[in-house]
Amino acid sequence: MTKKFKVGLALGGGAARAFSHIGVIAGLVRHGIAIDIITGTSMGAIIGGMYASNPDAKALKERFASYLESEEFSKAGFDFFRELDSHGEGILFEVAKLARRGVFNALMVTQTALVKTETAESSYAFLLDDIRIEQTRVPFAAVALDLVSGRPEVLDQGPLRQAVAASCAMPGVLEPVALDGRQLVDGGWAETIPIKAARQLGADFVIAIDAGGAPRPFSTPRNAIDVISRADALVRNALTREQLRRANIVLCPKNGVEHWADFSQAGEAIVRGEQEVERQIDFIRQEIQKARGKSWIPRIALPHLRKSS
Repeated sequence: MTKKFKVGLALGGGAARAFSHIGVIAGLVRHGIAIDIITGTSMGAIIGGMYASNPDAKALKERFASYLESEEFSKAGFDFFRELDSHGEGILFEVAKLARRGVFNALMVTQTALVKTETAESSYAFLLDDIRIEQTRVPFAAVALDLVSGRPEVLDQGPLRQAVAASCAMPGVLEPVALDGRQLVDGGWAETIPIKAARQLGADFVIAIDAGGAPRPFSTPRNAIDVISRADALVRNALTREQLRRANIVLCPKNGVEHWADFSQAGEAIVRGEQEVERQIDFIRQEIQKARGKSWIPRIALPHLRKSS
């Protein structure tokens, strides 16, 4: 029996910027590009898990739209993080900013996470069905980093919400997720865009979506946290660039979202994702057809050749 050629979609993180993933999914579906496997890291895990459970792009958009209007979203605290990095004018603005940063610094040294686990869980419950990953209609996996072993973990079994929570557990912001002796945090620190995971699930062709964007232009650090954040952004950007080499196609929607915690431009980010597909659709079809053709070529072993040690 001939093995089915499978297209995998690998969704990276990016928080609010990752809403362009939804547009990419909608665009691919509209053009008849089958999504046989889907993997996600961080926000990409949420979107991927939602679509894998119910592969309906319209329903995906509507569920997220409802979430952004919900009490669960208002309690999530994204405004705090956006305002923490914002820039404004006037003495009152500066005083308020310093006060917020003082609270932030105090929390960072007195507890392991800024957001309560219960708050995050309410968001996952709103967005994701209470099912096991094995029950999703499209094969799915979320990627997380294990703080114990230091290895990335591909979570393709077990409760869907728990796997997504592990993939989204941003260090310092959300508590690590304990699972089978592992302490799991945001997969963005290991596999920023889970291309390798898609291959592990059986994808022959992987479309990677990089919604994170390049690091912001350098500005003089205000404090030690700014220095740490800048260095972290540069390292993870380099990791992303290296890992993207494994993909067959990389889509980089210009999502128009300046700050990762600013969800006010979610609709625009979705549109930008659809526009990226429209721009690349001929190339996407061409590359899939070429790869599908190569998969039909029988592989003949040549006894006089061997791998070099």
